Amino acid sequence: FTVDDLGEETLEIDDQIMISAIYKIKASIEARRPHPGRLRLFLGASILISFLGVSIFWLPNALTQYASNIVPDSKAVEIGEVILKSIQKTTGSTCSTPLGERALRRLENRVIGSPSNRIQIIEMGNRPSLHLPGGNILLNYRLTLNEPNANLIAGYAILERAIEDEKSPLFDLFKSMGLKKTLKFLGTGDIDNSDLEYFANKQLFGSLSAPKADTISELFNVAEIPRTRFANHANRSDLLIANDLMAEEYLPILDEVDWLNLQEICEN
Repeated sequence: FTVDDLGEETLEIDDQIMISAIYKIKASIEARRPHPGRLRLFLGASILISFLGVSIFWLPNALTQYASNIVPDSKAVEIGEVILKSIQKTTGSTCSTPLGERALRRLENRVIGSPSNRIQIIEMGNRPSLHLPGGNILLNYRLTLNEPNANLIAGYAILERAIEDEKSPLFDLFKSMGLKKTLKFLGTGDIDNSDLEYFANKQLFGSLSAPKADTISELFNVAEIPRTRFANHANRSDLLIANDLMAEEYLPILDEVDWLNLQEICEN
């Protein structure tokens, strides 16, 4: 930096510094210009991420739901029968006596609305109840022991109806099979027996589903059955109500003779 005799000021800058400054200005200008290539890359990456998200989170559930919806009733019954046979390898056969069956049909008429041979009694360890594809409901014989009436066992039948109303057992089956085998079923209509046996054991030894209180309560109300005994046994405090039906306010599910016959259904 110098000043001449006339007072003119002169600023001298090293060539390398000047070149560096020019490059910085040029880079700053370039950064402010639109970059179509970068935008396309960003959009492509966003689409790819969205596609992967759909494939991972949405597609499996959607295919599982679709598969469970398209199974014909006859095929669902067939699947349920195979699963029941697998369960019986562990539990033994379902229980039956002529008088016990008559009582069971009367219980069924109360909780389902028609005697459709859907409810079966079986000894199955600690599992109180479960339902199968095709509509059959299995109730544990233990639910009849040391009980003064059929309120408890009827409550578990209603529980299984509520579970089925909220979600088809076929949905759980296809979910346990996985996406690849569900796609195979959609193509061939066949399910390997090993997959059905795996599902049977999972149902038998797995935990009970917990349908919404509103779903269960509506079924109790329609059947006109008190819910207190079931709610306490199943630890469903959300079902307890202050004005539950008292003994004199509802028609007994079974009379004393039918209840005794149902309690003896597994004695053979």
